[in-house]
Amino acid sequence: MTSVKPKKQYRRYTNRDRKCLLAHFHASPLQDEAKFCADMQIARSTWRGWRNNEHAILHSKRHGSKGSLGGQGRKTIIPFKDALLAYIDERRDEEKFVRVFHMMRWIRRNKHEWLTTYLSTKKNASTGYDSLCCLLRRFCTRERLSQRVPCVNKVRQEVLDDVWLGYAAHFWDKYHDVPRSQILNADETGVFFDMPPGKTYARKGKSSKVGKSCKHSERITVVLTIRADGKLY
Repeated sequence: MTSVKPKKQYRRYTNRDRKCLLAHFHASPLQDEAKFCADMQIARSTWRGWRNNEHAILHSKRHGSKGSLGGQGRKTIIPFKDALLAYIDERRDEEKFVRVFHMMRWIRRNKHEWLTTYLSTKKNASTGYDSLCCLLRRFCTRERLSQRVPCVNKVRQEVLDDVWLGYAAHFWDKYHDVPRSQILNADETGVFFDMPPGKTYARKGKSSKVGKSCKHSERITVVLTIRADGKLY
């Protein structure tokens, strides 16, 4: 009877792990890569990959709990995505609506040649229109743009931005000598849970009344604290 060889267990490293291990290697007096890998139980092939990509790992601003540096996945087929995003941000800064047809109108005015080439690959005009709408919706999802209910602001966004920048300049001018690990930003928010249903079954002709105690959800207050160096609590 042949024995089944157990599968090799692969360790998953986060961005924080990679940065710490690379910093520990450079801080050690004897920089013997083979011995360091043996002591830390790091595969040599994994270590070579880190060393080849060391600059990107150490200067990455991606969250430390992530397992990669980002940028994976299929690339967008829209070659002018930065210009399109700038147009979207400009409209939002002016507190205007942004819908798919606004983006289509911008493309028709500014990227007519690309639009003609794109539509020529479709079966007909109707199919091309639906395909372009779907493409732009996926583009918005990819760029973290979501459909939101319009809200009312008492102050324009430009005024809020000026206040934010002014406070940031004042804060760092006052506390520039304080280590970032000792600067904490706390955000308090209310979280509702056990939300009551909006409807209930009741016999026809009978009352559908529900007690007041059953109409309100439970609420807790959550405090999220983050250090200025990026560490969450």
